[in-house]
Amino acid sequence: MIFLLLYAEFDIYIDLSACESMDIDSTSVTKGSSCGLKENGMPLYPVSLYDSGEGLPYAPEDWPYPGDKWSWKVGGRIAASGYFLDRYMYTPARLREGGRKTGFASKLSLEQYIRKNFPDADVNAFFASFSWKIPSKSRMKDDIELFTPPRETAEHSGSDSQFDDICCKAGNRVCNSLSATEDSVSDVMSCDICCSEPGFCRDCCCILCCKTIKMAFGGYSYIRCEAKIDGYFCGHSAHIECALRAYMAGTVGGTIGLETEYYCRRCDSRTDLVLHVERLLQKCKSVDSRDDIEKILNVGICILRGSEKTSGKQLLHHIEMAMEKLRNGTELEDIWKEEDTAVTGGSTALAF
Repeated sequence: MIFLLLYAEFDIYIDLSACESMDIDSTSVTKGSSCGLKENGMPLYPVSLYDSGEGLPYAPEDWPYPGDKWSWKVGGRIAASGYFLDRYMYTPARLREGGRKTGFASKLSLEQYIRKNFPDADVNAFFASFSWKIPSKSRMKDDIELFTPPRETAEHSGSDSQFDDICCKAGNRVCNSLSATEDSVSDVMSCDICCSEPGFCRDCCCILCCKTIKMAFGGYSYIRCEAKIDGYFCGHSAHIECALRAYMAGTVGGTIGLETEYYCRRCDSRTDLVLHVERLLQKCKSVDSRDDIEKILNVGICILRGSEKTSGKQLLHHIEMAMEKLRNGTELEDIWKEEDTAVTGGSTALAF
């Protein structure tokens, strides 16, 4: 069952049974003892999953004005190095428009905010005033899943040839990166964040959960960012479910402000998901398993629910009607014989 969650402080509406929030807690964590690590000359203390706080060493103080304190929060993923992969930053009270917090899910988005709103500021000095890296208390514990190479790999032919030992960083023998040409590799933006982690492959790993993506039925369960940044393609992927749970896909209000879109954690670009759902439905027509069709339709419903776009509403209506027919036992070939109306969500049209 899918529940409607209301996240009042950020005006976030999303249909999920469990979600990870970017919001900071009402009480800050108590600074513990230093763990022997230092960043920008400051001793760091480890924090727990989903902890939050204010000021140094993980957020600026007295910037841009004396007395200003920025806030920070961490998520639930930890890199093999022991630092949190998910960390967020929030503006001090003085810089909040309409009393709302402005949150940043990546270092790049924060840098863009500083350059836009404080054009004379020294960005390097700003980031040198605190530590972007935050160590975890749980980094050495066995009960916490660290960012390690996924054990599960994509399906392959099982051939006994000498090429069976060739695989990508994630251990995937059929990863697209293995057949990439030199030209296609040079067109991809450089990444020294997630792609520098052992076991993470840009082509077949989810940027949010770090596990491999599945290519079944055209890859309906994930979205790849095809944005072009300074002439280079981003190319990072995320499971649709992971993006929905992280408030980075679907229709999300407040400071994030998504309208049936996907927000890439790596490059901060947005992708229209109406077109993505249209492609999913085209794939559905060639699937002969009721269970698989239902899975694909459920993904489309989760993406489109809450959409204010006319195309999104129409598409959701048709998906829900198809789902009802499927559950009522309608023959598969008749599920799509709804009507001859074309639903357009952009440059393509989907006819049922």
